[in-house]
Amino acid sequence: MDGGNGAGGPRGAEGPGGREGSGGRRPDASMTLLTTMMERPLDPGYQEAADRRAAEGLPRATSTRSVVVVVLAVLVGFLFAVAAQSLRPKPTAAAAAKATLVTRIEALQAHSTEQEAKAAVLGRQVRDYEALELQQAGGGDLSGQIKQLEVDAAAVPLRGPGLTLTVDDAASAVADADAGNRPSSGFEQGRVTSADLQIVVNGLWGAGAEAISINGHRLSATAAIRFAGQAIVVDFRPLSRPYVITVLGDPQAMQQLFEPSFAGVYLSQLTQEFKIRSIFASSDTLTVPGDAAARLEVARPLAPASPSATSTDPLPSGRAASGTTGTTGTSTRSPSDSATGGEGAP
Repeated sequence: MDGGNGAGGPRGAEGPGGREGSGGRRPDASMTLLTTMMERPLDPGYQEAADRRAAEGLPRATSTRSVVVVVLAVLVGFLFAVAAQSLRPKPTAAAAAKATLVTRIEALQAHSTEQEAKAAVLGRQVRDYEALELQQAGGGDLSGQIKQLEVDAAAVPLRGPGLTLTVDDAASAVADADAGNRPSSGFEQGRVTSADLQIVVNGLWGAGAEAISINGHRLSATAAIRFAGQAIVVDFRPLSRPYVITVLGDPQAMQQLFEPSFAGVYLSQLTQEFKIRSIFASSDTLTVPGDAAARLEVARPLAPASPSATSTDPLPSGRAASGTTGTTGTSTRSPSDSATGGEGAP
């Protein structure tokens, strides 16, 4: 009996599940570090100081809401703020001059846009007065010729069906400015260049476009697409991406003629090689503005009609255009002879 009880005692102490018994080994005996951290989380030195304070009748720890702690926290925050302010780069003279120049440019551009709008309103009033004067003088046919020549010279806004071609830089070009330059262009890879827009615009003229504008700037026979550094300008007015080309004409016919042409193939190669994006969209109603740069350079009075001249043709159309319209003398050029290819080449 005694031997049986003695043998059963140790088995009951540990047990098959490893539970602790009298005189048995603890299951977490091998995890001394974790056991110490759970049972005595406070450092022995701090624990001794806390016990001593408790023995003296003081609180075991200093409250974090004391005035000294708050003052120290404010002081440390102030020191961090001063250090951050001192580490910020100070504006140099070049940066200040650049900021001043940018501000002046933006102000002058806004002023120029405002003056162009006023000039357009005054121009419409002048044309209305001219038409009224011609009607009162019996020159109704001449008024019609003037309107047609103003349309040919891109001096007046037009509205009609057409399509829009949106050309934009590659997404990689916007994210990575150090991707390198395109060969023989000076522009970064994935960036639309002035030569690209020249080729595309001339291709649209060849496809039957009747009027074209880029980002609201009308292209006339004397317009030029150039570049200044990495910026693209039309008649010295900068363009910003994306470049929206508005074209008036038969949308389906123009797109069918443009895509297999040299300009259409060139645009496809830009997409394949440099990931430049282009999107066509047709519309039944589009508007292109008049060319605000159109102005009168040469004028001469109309010669009196001879008795042999018929009432329906008082003067040759060319003489009537040069004597009465506010164009530049190149109004007889067709839109397909636009200077965007020749004079606008960089």
